[in-house]
Amino acid sequence: MSFMDKVKSGFSEAGSKAKIVVEVNKLKLQNGNKQKEIEKLYQNIGRLFFLNAVGRLPDVAESDYQSNVADIVRLEREIEENHKQIKTLANEKDCVCGKASPLDARFCPSCGHTFAATD
Repeated sequence: MSFMDKVKSGFSEAGSKAKIVVEVNKLKLQNGNKQKEIEKLYQNIGRLFFLNAVGRLPDVAESDYQSNVADIVRLEREIEENHKQIKTLANEKDCVCGKASPLDARFCPSCGHTFAATD
């Protein structure tokens, strides 16, 4: 392989890694925005219950907050899907201890857990 081929290969590899970093950061930003939306929904549910508790909003029915609950569940699922995509892009897997490990690792560097061949 000539010097120029090595340089071209290096640039190509750097470009691929940059694309991965951009995609991972985009997913993390989406997760942050989804988490903020979840917090607003929690506040709305809490506001309904508080107003009911102090008598300012009598008879809060389940239907008054059920759409908020459904939205929270949907957003949590979307965050989990983004998390899985981030792990795939970063060539990582989760350990039982909660830490990320390289996809090809046989042992967790944090806790020493042994990964099965299918992990």
